[in-house]
Amino acid sequence: MWETPEKDSCGSSRAEALLAGTLRLGRYVGGSESPSSGLKAHRSDSFYLPLSPLPMLPIRAFKVFAVLVTACQSVVLGFQPGSDYGQYRTSNLYNCSGSFPTSNLTVKNSVDTLPQIQPSSTSGWEQWEFITHGTFSIVLRWSHGDQSKAHSADSVGRIEVVIPDVNGTTVQTTMFGKLSYSNNNGKEVRIGGNSFKWDDASAWYNVTLNVDGYSLVLNSYSAMLDTFHPDVGYYNGRLSSVGGPGLYGSIPVTRGQISGYLVTPDSQNITLDGLAVLQHTFSEQPLPVYVNTYSSAIIWGYSTTFYDTHAFYHIQELNGTVHEAAYLGRAIAGLVVRSDFQSTWDTYAVTDDTNLYQLAIDPTSQTINASLPGCSLTNNISYTFNVTESSIIGQFTDFGGGRTTYYALNGTTLAPYGGSIANGTIAGAYVVYEAPTR
Repeated sequence: MWETPEKDSCGSSRAEALLAGTLRLGRYVGGSESPSSGLKAHRSDSFYLPLSPLPMLPIRAFKVFAVLVTACQSVVLGFQPGSDYGQYRTSNLYNCSGSFPTSNLTVKNSVDTLPQIQPSSTSGWEQWEFITHGTFSIVLRWSHGDQSKAHSADSVGRIEVVIPDVNGTTVQTTMFGKLSYSNNNGKEVRIGGNSFKWDDASAWYNVTLNVDGYSLVLNSYSAMLDTFHPDVGYYNGRLSSVGGPGLYGSIPVTRGQISGYLVTPDSQNITLDGLAVLQHTFSEQPLPVYVNTYSSAIIWGYSTTFYDTHAFYHIQELNGTVHEAAYLGRAIAGLVVRSDFQSTWDTYAVTDDTNLYQLAIDPTSQTINASLPGCSLTNNISYTFNVTESSIIGQFTDFGGGRTTYYALNGTTLAPYGGSIANGTIAGAYVVYEAPTR
């Protein structure tokens, strides 16, 4: 069923398709209190320590994505009603204001995290990546469809898990099941008996996972008021060139503070805490058709008075076109740890603007250096991030042969604070997708 077309900012018609997924009612899970009740986020200094290289460990091996048509854009893609994806913007920069809590480019929208590709579709793919840093480096990739194949089976979902060094063992497994979702009384995506849920304010994300004798529960509080939507060609969430197939993505959680537990097959209960990121990516076309490589990173900085989060995307298309998008947000903590931070201060959301964002990725030295300029509100002090790939957390291979590698990052940052330069320790993760050989 199609909605009645309406005019957008380009003066053209817009129609959105309702996604016909299997709906399941889900109960909000965020502890014993709801998000509005003031549930406290907990902080541990261990969240921010750099990741050390991981030793070679034995591996437990298991068996193992609306139509939007505008005069400015000829690409056809379908989105959830009410989502921000594909909306045309007249500016892609929210630059160094120093005062506003959110931007019109990065404001939270819980609908954006729902499946944007119909679960019943036989083409397209979509994935949600949870990456944590803390007690363990954990990668959880939820997906349906396949990045590297033109066609996929109806509603087949997949969960890929890697957790290095659980009692000396790297846990790595993949499971399959029907993907379904709910948009009632909170939001939920399910594959088999496993789920991740979030509230309508996009404040809490809760993961429940049971695979191969392991039980994992992660409760992640979003410490930033923003999300990040790149906008190639000024289209919200777009990562690829306008006029070709649409690769879209966002980061609903840039700095999640997590608590939870992992129960091992021998019934050992391990308490978890740390930081988390959630990345959401999708397309109606397999990436090898138009993208050769794409990478993204999340870098969390720590200081005694402020918490910077830097994220970027780097997209390399087959024709040589490169797109880069970057986000920088700052959370200011109060005198006591609390469930919300004064956020954000001196925030950037930049797409394809080398005057405002410089990124250098050196695969040989395995280093990444990034910088954003300051302004009068920062005494013209710039932000710099210098990180090194310290180890491989895990690697997944698609059915079509595309490979995604997850690297741990650590390094240092220089940033303005209180009119002076402050330095801090940073840690995070770097994700690289490489298309199969054509």
